[in-house]
Amino acid sequence: MSSPDIQIEVFGKTDVGLIREHNEDNLLIADLGGGLRESELEAPAKITLGERGALFLVCDGMGGAAAGEVASQMAVDAVFDVLCAGDPQPRDGFARALRRAVETANDRIFQQSRDNQSERGMGTTCTAAALIDDTLVVAQIGDSRCYVLRNGNLGQVTKDQSLAWQLIEAGAMTAEDAKAFEHANIILQALGVQDRVDVVLSKVQLRRGDLVVLCSDGLHGPVTDQEIKEILTAETDLKKAGEGLLQKALERDGPDNITVVLARFEGEGLAPPRADEDVGFVAYDPGRDGGAEGDDASGATTSASGALPGSDGSSAATAAVRRAVGTRETTVVQTTTAAPLPAGGSQGQPSREGKSVVVLFFLALLAVAIGGVSVLKCERDQAASGESAGHTP
Repeated sequence: MSSPDIQIEVFGKTDVGLIREHNEDNLLIADLGGGLRESELEAPAKITLGERGALFLVCDGMGGAAAGEVASQMAVDAVFDVLCAGDPQPRDGFARALRRAVETANDRIFQQSRDNQSERGMGTTCTAAALIDDTLVVAQIGDSRCYVLRNGNLGQVTKDQSLAWQLIEAGAMTAEDAKAFEHANIILQALGVQDRVDVVLSKVQLRRGDLVVLCSDGLHGPVTDQEIKEILTAETDLKKAGEGLLQKALERDGPDNITVVLARFEGEGLAPPRADEDVGFVAYDPGRDGGAEGDDASGATTSASGALPGSDGSSAATAAVRRAVGTRETTVVQTTTAAPLPAGGSQGQPSREGKSVVVLFFLALLAVAIGGVSVLKCERDQAASGESAGHTP
């Protein structure tokens, strides 16, 4: 299997921020054919896409002490190991391997968390972007993000698995409101929190000159999408652009660890961008190993409500809360899926009744989550007191 002529220039950097005592974020930049595997770069690197592909990854760990850092590093290692272990394969098989790699990361972190008292409850977000041809495949767990800058426009190609994002999609909150949302720290999935996860895959057909951005919420939380776009369009040097993004987050008090990966794609293997092209979230179902392929010939699927899909493709919006886990400043609310919301209206948009169900559900979920946050914050305070007194939490 020959790869198209695709050249990638990439840069990545992470910063502890101004509030945290240590950095629980991790990143990975890797040529899966060998020759490059970096957790941070002093200067931009160049990759010629080979038949095994390339991988870019951002993980935002959580769990307190050093546990969050352990979880995010385990996720980086697991995803890389699984993708490197298999033979080169076409896109659908590659996408299935990426999904399996993220699931493997969850298994390893969950097992270690269960077996080690000091790492109990640790977890991490995971946004992994990988490609073996002209289409970027993105695997998503949590609220780290992937964007694409094309024709001067910045499009988000992942959906945050968070309470705030669900409320935005339900029409109960605007994106601007979400910036000041008191419970923006509530996410719906994280690796290692439970024994299984539902990995959400999306895809982007790359164009010549596309700039892909992966970042933790330490960047996209305090810095607006408009500001991210302005910095990226004003500075073509990837190192200066990446450092400019980090600096902007630090100017906003650097409330969390900050991580960014920038990758620019060039080469004859990519078509030039069209003026009318928009970039956004496109769900991708490559099928399961040994099973049927995706829902259509292209492998693309969409959710009628745009809500977080579960293992059966249904909406998580009507799910019941199974477990709430507090980790550092983040609460993970893990859900199971139930029947999908009623869809109505034109062009696959949810009906008003469906939106009402979503809003009512999340009002109930929010009440549960607020109570969980209070209890878990008390538990962390007690653990901190125990550590200062020389006791094991």
